[in-house]
Amino acid sequence: MKQAVVGLMWVGLSTIALGYADHILRMDRVDAQVVPDNTLATTVQTPNNLAFTIEGGTRSGNNLFHSFSQFSVPTGGSAGFNNALDVQNIFARVTGGTASNINGLIQANGSASLFLLNPSGILFGPNASLNLGGSFVGTTASSVKFADGTEFSAVNSGTPLLTISAPIGLQMGANAGPIQVQGAATANPSFRPPTLAVAPMQTLALVGGQIDLSSATISAPGGRIELWALRNGQIATNTQSWQLASPATAATWGTITLQQAALVDASGMTAGGGINVRGRGLTLQESSNMTSFTFSGEGQDITVNTTEFVDLLGATDSNFPFGFDGISTSVGNSFGIVALPGPPATGRAGNVTVETGRLQVANSATLRSATAGNHSSSGNVTVRATDVEMRGFETLPTLTATTIMSVIVAGNNNQSGQVTVEADRVRLLGGSRIAGSVIGGNGKAGDIIIRAAESLEMQGTTFSGLSSSVLTTLEAGSSGQGGNILIDTGLLKLSQGGAIASEVAGSQINPFFGALPGAQGTAGSIDIRAREVQVSDPIVDGYSQTLTGITTSLGNGARGTGGTIHLTADSLRVFNGGQISASSQGQGAAGNVNLDVNSIDVQGGALSQINGQYLPSTITASSSSSAAAGSVNITANSVAVRDAAQVTVSNTGTGDAGNLNINAETVFLNNGASLQAKVNGGNQGNIWLQARDLLLLRQGSQIVTSATGTSTGGNITIDAPIIVGLENSDIIANAVEGRGGNIQITTQGIIGLKYRDRLTPENDITASSEFGVNGTVDVNNVGVDPNSGLVELSTTLIDSNQQVAAACSGTEGSSFVITGRGGIPQNPTQEVSHNRSWNDMRDLSAFHKSAIAQAPTSTPTIVQATDWYRNPQTGKVELTAVRPLPSNAIATCATTPNS
Repeated sequence: MKQAVVGLMWVGLSTIALGYADHILRMDRVDAQVVPDNTLATTVQTPNNLAFTIEGGTRSGNNLFHSFSQFSVPTGGSAGFNNALDVQNIFARVTGGTASNINGLIQANGSASLFLLNPSGILFGPNASLNLGGSFVGTTASSVKFADGTEFSAVNSGTPLLTISAPIGLQMGANAGPIQVQGAATANPSFRPPTLAVAPMQTLALVGGQIDLSSATISAPGGRIELWALRNGQIATNTQSWQLASPATAATWGTITLQQAALVDASGMTAGGGINVRGRGLTLQESSNMTSFTFSGEGQDITVNTTEFVDLLGATDSNFPFGFDGISTSVGNSFGIVALPGPPATGRAGNVTVETGRLQVANSATLRSATAGNHSSSGNVTVRATDVEMRGFETLPTLTATTIMSVIVAGNNNQSGQVTVEADRVRLLGGSRIAGSVIGGNGKAGDIIIRAAESLEMQGTTFSGLSSSVLTTLEAGSSGQGGNILIDTGLLKLSQGGAIASEVAGSQINPFFGALPGAQGTAGSIDIRAREVQVSDPIVDGYSQTLTGITTSLGNGARGTGGTIHLTADSLRVFNGGQISASSQGQGAAGNVNLDVNSIDVQGGALSQINGQYLPSTITASSSSSAAAGSVNITANSVAVRDAAQVTVSNTGTGDAGNLNINAETVFLNNGASLQAKVNGGNQGNIWLQARDLLLLRQGSQIVTSATGTSTGGNITIDAPIIVGLENSDIIANAVEGRGGNIQITTQGIIGLKYRDRLTPENDITASSEFGVNGTVDVNNVGVDPNSGLVELSTTLIDSNQQVAAACSGTEGSSFVITGRGGIPQNPTQEVSHNRSWNDMRDLSAFHKSAIAQAPTSTPTIVQATDWYRNPQTGKVELTAVRPLPSNAIATCATTPNS
């Protein structure tokens, strides 16, 4: 059923047939032979020069060894090993120095596994096939190593010392040849039989200096597929599962390429198989795939580990318009992101892991794990790289986006796996997406974690208008719990359609399934930690029909709860219409927007794509239904809102609005900017603002709460030492039929703004209701508090003899006299007194000398140290002591030593 559906979706592939014609004819011209080299007891029977029967060989325990000078199988021919049924492993080496061309059948008796070694290379043609009861290892290794230290070598063609022990590794030489698998050209690759396949639960391994698959299918149902490209290294083997392990020493890695709809498939009905890829680089192009599907049961993992690159290049021209290039695992009745009819299944899809230097995913290619079962889960999708770049199809209409995702397609009580991307730099372009979604059925979407040490950038759309985004969704017709999004990066930049979004989708008309009701459930939260965040230039997403930016939403017709946005950064800039919003259009409360940022700058706007009107840059929590809107909570050092930009909370429906709370050092509004709280039929919509240094409004800026209908206007509470309003800037709490809101201001000084009972062209503070009761305005000037009262001075005289020192050393003949009030008059109406309160009565002529003798020095008394301090110049610790004073002396600055 799966292949039938895929087959209907491929078109135009017949044009590739000509590309293979010359190659296929070239293979037919090769003199195909299976010739022993006489180093072992191998014999070959050739009754018709097409069917080769291989007998004899040298047996050691359950291992059977054969040696050939040439090993090639012609089109329509076969090479059959006539081994005993109890043989477990057949080792066949090719020592003649020419590549093996296999365009016919290779088979063996019983359940034996086959190792085919030819260091010069192996080419499998479109008519190649395997008929083995065990596993198959095709390799250009120079030798097989065994546990007892012996070696079966294809480059040292002498008589080997054979062993009964198990193989433990493949030794790759410096000139290890390539392995190619060339499949048959067909207009419907989904109907193409496997080029190479092993029995269920077995391993198919290709290990060479380079691996190339073109229009070919290799298959190991429920087993393992190993693709390794390297030279100068030893690969460890496990005879139980034939799973290969990395060389202990450095190797020279090669490339692995899948092209022209090549397929590596480890799918199985009761268990999905595993795929393991190692090399310098991996390229999948022209709708080529690696996949492991299981109907029910535990799937195995797909792991790709390359030293330099992984390129998933998708459909590059109109011959491959659907672009299913990619690496994927799945469980249940699913094909990609489409559920297929059939009985329910239970199980878990395998994980998808890619570790590389640079990852490119383009033109509708995908890294994906999916489930369509019941009580099932998709696998985790993990990427670790230095650079990750994703690009959508910008020139051709396609059915799918370029994605890295884990998804629930259908079924009940399912769990989607986690999506993790770890890199230095991540770029999402042209409508590409990192996503975790519930497309149908019921379940919990997996979390999305992105750690980009330097930068995460998103911009652009597909041809059909899908935005570049990090996205977690409950799609229309589904229910459950959305996944959370965690982003940790240096620079986060969203522009020209870039988005980070958590959605509970509203009702939709689906082109395949018709009308779908709104989703039901809870949207995931968005948690962003960055050094710098830039949000600008939104578009209307072609699928969700919502504005891009950093958003959480509950769509029209959806039921549930919107997600919350948490953003922590050194700086945040929202400009050119950029949006940070938590909204609800459905039956459920919107989430909050929480910002903890040193510097926030919200500036300007752009023309809206919806109606061509001006779209201000906005930070907002809103609702347009009977459900409550969320709040906006900002903690910052500086907040600047400029050029008609807005920070708002609102409910244009009948529900309550949230609150706008700002705690900052300085708040600056300029050129038509505003802080707003609006309510239509509900309550709240309050603004609380604390500016610890300054609140400045200029050029028609506003702080405003407004209520329409019978709603009460929201309250405004401002606490700032200095408040400045200039050039027709206002603080307003308005209502229409309901009571106007209250304004309470605590400050040391207000400049420019004045209370008025209605708006004027001046700088106004007003709390009015058009048809109802006006609110109150209360300004508390904390610098002068008339309620503090007066303090009564004591009437008890102070004995001046106890307040002044009787004598100081060296001041004989001096005196201190207290007389009169002196100073300023008792009240402002009196003149300043001309009576001088100090007059020196001494004869100063006695002090007019040409020189002043130094005071006599006395020998200091040595006393015990009582303290210590660190000398600021030398950094050393020095001991100090306080000199004893005469018993009748008063301590002064002259008698107190430095400490």
